[in-house]
Amino acid sequence: MKTISRSLLLAGSLLSVTTSWAIPINEPTRHFAVGADIADLQDPPLTFLQTITDSAIVSLTKVELGLRLVGNPVGAGFASEMFVSLNKDLNLTSILLNQVGVSDGDPLGAFYDGWDVTFSDGASNGDVHLAPLLAGVLTGIWEPDGRISPEDGLRPMLLSQFNGSPGNGDWFLNVADLGIGGTMRLESWSLTLSGDNGVA
Repeated sequence: MKTISRSLLLAGSLLSVTTSWAIPINEPTRHFAVGADIADLQDPPLTFLQTITDSAIVSLTKVELGLRLVGNPVGAGFASEMFVSLNKDLNLTSILLNQVGVSDGDPLGAFYDGWDVTFSDGASNGDVHLAPLLAGVLTGIWEPDGRISPEDGLRPMLLSQFNGSPGNGDWFLNVADLGIGGTMRLESWSLTLSGDNGVA
């Protein structure tokens, strides 16, 4: 009678096991042209909806948002009047701008003319609320404001709010002007989504 060695049985059982791994997905940036004027005292915010249905991402690990929001006409912007947030599916929210520069010691905040930036958690330029620009349009890659109130030190509302959710869904960009004396125009915004296919 022939016998099968233990090592052969073990090898066969190992071959029968299939291991699934999450596959990283970095999707191309989605660009959205707008061209909408934001009036003084535009509160509640204007809302700009983009519905994504073609994302392969089941679980987001990073969201980056591009924003071009500038004075209209050039030089007419007033940065610390603006509030901008991103919401997904009327559920998760990140605060991108909340009256930049305003603090307990500075009720007026920043006077510069707007943003042509990308928001990304952990960006080397740091917190956009503390950007040192005095005039012109801020550029570069910055961390979102993240503050529920502009005087806050804590920043709980970063883009990591969306981690773990799918890429598909309704994405709402909300833009408000909370003061009088400067007007802006939302030229465009964009989303760059990274994540995986959700397989553990």
